[in-house]
Amino acid sequence: MVNEDFEPSDRQEQLLDVLKDGRSDGEPWGYATVKRFSEDSGLRKQYVSREMDGLLGAGWVEKPYRGLYRFVADPREASDE
Repeated sequence: MVNEDFEPSDRQEQLLDVLKDGRSDGEPWGYATVKRFSEDSGLRKQYVSREMDGLLGAGWVEKPYRGLYRFVADPREASDE
């Protein structure tokens, strides 16, 4: 369940941007590894893992496999439903 009251930090916003990269261009998007987060955001891997824990707890992302994160939802965005 997505926590609609969660307020992401600046670092978490950077990580969400990495997950959303390519969406508006019709490119594959929504999945990333810690390595990709670190390379694309410039954050150290330990910070990526720490910030992703908050996004996981809020239900905005999920971790389907070890080391892989998947975008679930950003409740601040208008729903297409």
